[in-house]
Amino acid sequence: METGSGEAEFQEAESLQEQGQVREAERLFRVAAEAGHVDAMLELGVLVVERDEGEAERWWRAAADAGDRVGQLNLGILCSGQGRDEEAEGWYRKAAEAGEMGARHNLGLLLIGRRDVQAAAEQFRVAAEAGLTDSMTNLGLALGEMGRAEESEEWLRRAAEKGDGRALSALANHLWSQDRREEADEWWEKGAAAGDPDSLFNLGVRCEHKDDMAGAEEYFRKAGQAGHRRGAARATAVARGVRANGAPYMPGLF
Repeated sequence: METGSGEAEFQEAESLQEQGQVREAERLFRVAAEAGHVDAMLELGVLVVERDEGEAERWWRAAADAGDRVGQLNLGILCSGQGRDEEAEGWYRKAAEAGEMGARHNLGLLLIGRRDVQAAAEQFRVAAEAGLTDSMTNLGLALGEMGRAEESEEWLRRAAEKGDGRALSALANHLWSQDRREEADEWWEKGAAAGDPDSLFNLGVRCEHKDDMAGAEEYFRKAGQAGHRRGAARATAVARGVRANGAPYMPGLF
């Protein structure tokens, strides 16, 4: 935590925020930020970003220019959301070089958007080795795209063993692609138990394959409720007796 100018106001603002007095907390965060308190700049940016991205950018930029890696990360996220990818990349790289693993992950996502899988994998690997589950999953998917199936499975399994729903589904998809159907079913079941919409949907597909239409309808319905964009429609179709018997839903990095 920063010390010195603005520290008293920052401490009081944090206390007020914990008590739900957000407006007064914001006022004091602003006082501290204007006095040069970097942590106050970060907090103030978070408080105002929904209503005024320009002001949030101003405070995060001030923190970033002061060398704060979270400020650099936040500024990168804001720039990326506004389509300013080149500027976002610059801030992600600065934050990543300062040890911010979230910036490594986001830089990997930006590189995936450019279809530069190898460069993205390098960024995901650093964050994955630091323990970020999403980066483990994305590294596994990237390695799969690069044809490195064995290493891909290793990383997907490491992420899945942490209980992350997306990782559980990704591992199941990988196993399915290698014709290891029973293993895939086991991991989709674990993903479904974790509430993962893709796992729920794919169990619906598997129920169709096994002529268990009641089970298919239930899983498709649950997938829709969990946010899968095709779940509700498939549940309705099954209820009307319409079958697809298609392949599982297997989203990749792109």
